[in-house]
Amino acid sequence: MGPDMDRNIVRIAGILFSAFFTVMVYLTYIQVFQADDLLNHPRNKRLQFLEEAVIRGRIIDSRGRVMAETVNTGNNSQRVYPYGEITGHITGYVSKKYARWGLESSYNREMLGLAGGLAGDGGWAIERAISSGQHGNDIILSLDAELQAKAYNLLGDRKGAVVAIEPSTGRVLAMASRPGFNPEDIEIKWDDLREDPDSPLLNRASQGLYPPGSAMKVVTAAGILQAEPETINRIFDAPGYVIIEGRRIEDKQAVGRMGLREAFARSSNYVFSTLGLELGAQAFLKTAREFWMTKDFPFDIYSESGRIPKPEDMSRLELGESAIGQGRVLVTPLNMAMVVGAIANGGELMAPVLVDEVRKPDGSVIKTNRPQVLGTPVDRQLAGIIREMMVSVVKDGTGKAAAIKGVEVAGKTGSAENPHGQPHAWFIGFAPADSPRVAVAVIIENGGAGGKQAAPVAREIMKSVIGQKR
Repeated sequence: MGPDMDRNIVRIAGILFSAFFTVMVYLTYIQVFQADDLLNHPRNKRLQFLEEAVIRGRIIDSRGRVMAETVNTGNNSQRVYPYGEITGHITGYVSKKYARWGLESSYNREMLGLAGGLAGDGGWAIERAISSGQHGNDIILSLDAELQAKAYNLLGDRKGAVVAIEPSTGRVLAMASRPGFNPEDIEIKWDDLREDPDSPLLNRASQGLYPPGSAMKVVTAAGILQAEPETINRIFDAPGYVIIEGRRIEDKQAVGRMGLREAFARSSNYVFSTLGLELGAQAFLKTAREFWMTKDFPFDIYSESGRIPKPEDMSRLELGESAIGQGRVLVTPLNMAMVVGAIANGGELMAPVLVDEVRKPDGSVIKTNRPQVLGTPVDRQLAGIIREMMVSVVKDGTGKAAAIKGVEVAGKTGSAENPHGQPHAWFIGFAPADSPRVAVAVIIENGGAGGKQAAPVAREIMKSVIGQKR
C-alpha cells in the first residue's frame, strides 16, 4: 500500500468524520432547540396518539378553581372550559382541526406529562405515556378567575381590555379581553370567529396595539426628569394649543401658568409635547426601551411588543406627537401595565408572569416561575416623584373617577386619537399608592375620555384586589 493510497484513506476518513460530525451537530440542534416545535407540530402523528391516550392536565387559577380540564364522555373525552369566553384568550384551545393556542399551546408538553420533552428522552417519553394512559401535569396560574370574571364583565359590550398585575412580582391577576370566545366552540364556530370584524380571537390585552394617548406622559415625564431633574420646579405658560411644523394640537383643558405637577394632573399636551422636543428623539426612545415598551419580553402566552419610530425616522412633529402618545406610537395594555407597575414598584420593572407552577397529578411541584427583574428604568427617588404626580391626577385632575374612599390611588388617564372613530379611552394606575398591591391598565376602544370610561373600570378592579385577604 503506497503513500498515495494512505493519503486517500486519510482523506476519506476525514470526509466521513466531518460528515458524521455535521450530522451529530444537526441532530443535537434539533433535539435542543427544535424539540418543542417538533412536538407541537400538527402533523406529528405520535403527538396525536399521545393526546388521545393521555388525560391532559388541568389549568387551575391561583385559588384552586379549574379553568380547563378533560372529562370522560362515554367512550370519548372532551376538553371543557368552565369559564368559557371569560378566560378563553388565556387558556386558549386544543383542537384536532385547528391545533392549539394560548396556554394549551405554550404548556402543551407539560400538560401531556412530558416534562423532559423529546430532547430529554429521544421520544421514549411519548411511548411510555401512550402505553400507560397517564395523567398530564396541572398548570397553576397567578390569575384569579373571580377577578378575571369581574374585569371581563366590567367591559360590558364594549371592545377593550383590562390587565391587573402585582407590581412587586409581575404576577398577572387578571387579563380580560372583549369580545371573547368560548374554546369549547372553536371547531363549530371557527369560520365565524375568523371572519368576525370585531376580532374575538384577538387577545387585546397582550396583542392589541393602540396609541397610548396621554398615558404615555408617564414615560415622557420619566425621560425629562432623568435628563433635567430641575424640570419638576419649572413654570410653563400654556396657551391652550401647541403648533409643531405648522400643525396645531389642541390643549383646551390646560391653559395658563402651571408647574409640571399641575401640567401632568391636567394632562397638558402643550407642556409634554414641548418637553418631548427638548428631550430629543434618541433619549425619548431610550426611555421607552428601558420600560421594555419596544422589546420582546418573556411571557407565558403570545404577546406583541410596542412600536415607536426610530429616531432617524422621526420628524419634530412626530416626536412632539409621540411624547403625548400619538403619531405612530403603539402599545399593548400589557405594555402599559408593566410601565405603571414599574413606577409602583419603586422603579423596578418585573417580567409579567401568568403561570406560577407546574404540578404533577399527585400535587408535587416540578416547576416554579420565580419573579424576574427586567430592569430599573427609573430609580426609587424618581419613581416616588412620578407616583406623587399620579396621585394628583386622581385627587385633583382628570382621573377623579378612579378614586377609592380611604385609599390613596395613583393614576393617569389617556384619550388616544383614532382615525376610525371616537378616541380610545385609557387609564393606568395602582393602589394603594404608598404600598401598591395592584397595578392596572384599562383600554376601551372608541370610549372617548379615559377619565370617564376607563377610570371607573380600573377603580373597581383595584377595590376588589385591595379588599381581598392576602
